Order: sequence, then structure tokens, then C-alpha cells
Amino acid sequence: MFDDLTNKVAIVTGAARGIGLAYATALAGAGMKVALSDILDEEGERAAAELRDHGHEAVYIRADVSDQQSVQSLAKQTAETFGGIDTLVNNAAIWGDLQFASVFDISPERWDRSFDVNVKGVFLTSVAAARYMEGRPGAAIINQASTAPYIATPRTADYSSGKAAVITLTKTLAKSFGDLGIRVNAIAPGGIATEASLNKSVDLFADAAIAQQCIKRAGQTSDLIGPLLFLASDASGYMSGQTLVVDGGKTMTA
Repeated sequence: MFDDLTNKVAIVTGAARGIGLAYATALAGAGMKVALSDILDEEGERAAAELRDHGHEAVYIRADVSDQQSVQSLAKQTAETFGGIDTLVNNAAIWGDLQFASVFDISPERWDRSFDVNVKGVFLTSVAAARYMEGRPGAAIINQASTAPYIATPRTADYSSGKAAVITLTKTLAKSFGDLGIRVNAIAPGGIATEASLNKSVDLFADAAIAQQCIKRAGQTSDLIGPLLFLASDASGYMSGQTLVVDGGKTMTA
């Protein structure tokens, strides 16, 4: 179904584990050459090696998305290794390490670090990669947003506000990169069972939380793969600046 992705090149940030690893694995399975990026070197190297063991073309490249030189190096190394960049998945984010806290208890340092990674990281990586994506047929950037802005959770004000910024940045980049032939869209997952989110299971996956959804179960990383491949492929060739909400229908009924 997604034959147009075969032999194309993708970068996935935050790809060492969780949703990022699921994204990288799915894109590799669709025939793409994948650069997995993270700051978790041991896990990232192992993930790339496992993809190669299954016959895929994959490399691990360390990059701190909040650092401009680091992401410029990521884009350059990927393009030199695989001959260009067709798809960028901006998945890297601070989430699992954030403790629920009142707005009175979120320090300026925590706020700045959260925005540095979750918002500035998307901006810097997109700009760095776009220079190698310009004019490539089907070029696409996919940003990882969240349903957090739609429910305005007060106990992670920095995270929710940052993901709201990602949704707006997606629209801005879509307009900025349109003349370059690059589409920019986003996925906004709800509660997805990963190592990070399960640490918050009392809130995300309690029966009361799932009862608010139209689909009465916890979300899995596999639920995000269809939207990912859709946005990466020509199937969404007339879409840009959009955010797909994948949350079991929770925010629709909120």
C-alpha cells in the first residue's frame, strides 16, 4: 500500500525506544532507509543494529535536538549516508521525566528545558533537514504533537503549552516549506502505552480515563503506525498543516 516509500530516507528523532522506535521500525518495514536519532546511545545503537539484523538499512546518529549544530550534523550525516532526506519525524520530547506539578511548582529551568526540546527542537531539526529535502518528490515532515493542549492539563503546563506550540508550528512550517515541495503535518496521540506513559498509568490508563473514550481500551504504539505511514506517503499528498488526533475519541467527547 505504501510502495512509494521504498528506498526513501527517513530521520526519526527520539528513536531509541517507545513511540520513536515504533515509528522507525514501521518506516523501515515500509522499505525506507532510516536514521535513528537520540541521546540514549546504547539503546539507539542496539535499535539500529536490530533493524539491520532484519535486513533493513538503518544507522544510529546521536543528536540533541535542542542544539542547532547537533541537528545540522544529523541532517548532513543522514544525507551523506543515504543520499538525501525524504521524511523527518520530529518525535523527540521530554515527557516521561516530567513529574505532575502545580503551575506554582514548575521552575523556570524546567519550563525552559521542556520548551528547548519539545518546541525549539522541532523548529531546529525541521530547518536543518529541509535544506536536504527541498524538491524531493513526496518530502514530508511529521511532528509529534499531543492531545494535552486540547484538555489543558494543569499539572504539566509546560508540556501542554509546548505541544500546543508544536501544533501551531506545524501550520507555520507548512506555509514556510510549501514552495519547497515539503508537506508538514502532525500526529496528536492520546494516552499510548509506552515505558514513559506507563509511569503515569494512574492518570492515563485508569478505568475512569478510558471510560471517557469512544474506544474503550488503552492506546498502543501500533495505533499510531497507520497515521504515520499515511502522512509519510503520497496517500496524504494533498495535506499540509494538519494535525491528526489519535486518542480513541477522548478529546472529541470531552
